[in-house]
Amino acid sequence: MDLKKTGYGVAYDHIGIPTIHPSEGEVYQADISAHVLRVGTDAMRVEKIRFEADAPFPDEVKTRTHVAFKVDSLSEAIFGKQIVMPPTEFKPGIRFAFVDIEGVLIEVFEID
Repeated sequence: MDLKKTGYGVAYDHIGIPTIHPSEGEVYQADISAHVLRVGTDAMRVEKIRFEADAPFPDEVKTRTHVAFKVDSLSEAIFGKQIVMPPTEFKPGIRFAFVDIEGVLIEVFEID
């Protein structure tokens, strides 16, 4: 998929790598029931994510590496895509969804 030709604004945000192993320095985020550790430089934005068993995500999201993009229009970004997790409001004004594009797990989110 050529992100430059999608017709909506897209910006790289992070790569999320699920893990089952605790890491020194990880921070618990209660709103997603997961422990998150930012790895590397701020520009790279790589996150190791250790989900709790009750985290409100499908197993596919809890176990697969994903790439996240901020988009101008969530509905346009997911239109016609294979939905793994439908649009969900994370916090007031922040909605996200997960899609599978040719075997790659993609998180897309919009901020009002």
